Amino acid sequence: MKNGTSGRSEYRFDARSQNFFESEGYLVIRNALTSEQVTELNQAIDLVYEQQKAEDRLAREGKLNLRNCIIHHDAFLQLLDMPTATPLAWQILNWNTQMITTHLIVLSPSKDPDDNVKYKIGLHRDGGTFHNEMQEPHPRISLKIAYALSDQTDPAFAATVLVPGSNRLSGHLSIDPETGGARGAISMNVNAGDAFVFEQRAWHGIGRNWSNISRKTIFVGYAYRWVKPMDYIAMPDKFVAKCNPIQKQLVGVASDPLSYYLPVETDVPLRAHAGS
Repeated sequence: MKNGTSGRSEYRFDARSQNFFESEGYLVIRNALTSEQVTELNQAIDLVYEQQKAEDRLAREGKLNLRNCIIHHDAFLQLLDMPTATPLAWQILNWNTQMITTHLIVLSPSKDPDDNVKYKIGLHRDGGTFHNEMQEPHPRISLKIAYALSDQTDPAFAATVLVPGSNRLSGHLSIDPETGGARGAISMNVNAGDAFVFEQRAWHGIGRNWSNISRKTIFVGYAYRWVKPMDYIAMPDKFVAKCNPIQKQLVGVASDPLSYYLPVETDVPLRAHAGS
């Protein structure tokens, strides 16, 4: 294993994990972040939350739904190429990869909802209209890595809900008429500092928070470089100046537009990095 910028070894698929991901569409990575990183990122999230609150940018019930969050605090930059998780992006896709979204979601504590709505989660596949515009079976073109920055070991903590195996599903989910929820759905019960990766074909959704703590998660999405980012057209020059060469590739820096389709060697340092 190679060491990343944090000094921790890069994540490497073994055959068992790869087969599980291919079958189920997700994979949990325990202790992807150190306790120090969790503390640092939580401090950054709390600061950004207060800034967004002061600017009246919070949604109903104090929810923060911040796209392109990576430019809002320097602490978030480390997640772009976190060695304990991000290598999965180019192991699952390939080296011609970039980041397409960094999405911070904070769900404030709320009242315990009625049982008839508690587990009815709005599930979706990532990719917008992609799934309506392309014939099935859909190809895998993107994935997300979710970093839990708060305790999500119980459904009450607004843990993400996901349907294992739905990455291989054509058509719509099977719904249980008694509960109104998707058959086979599970709660991604993870600790603060854990991460999980899931591909865009896997049906998933945000749970409800009826705990006494704020649910904090940062999602970092990756796709092939020929897929347009969801959060930005071009990153600010000031932000790009802070990036190392691999991070520059991941935020879409290129010498020529054609390089997204026919990669120029200098634009894709991941090619040598991933193959070494």
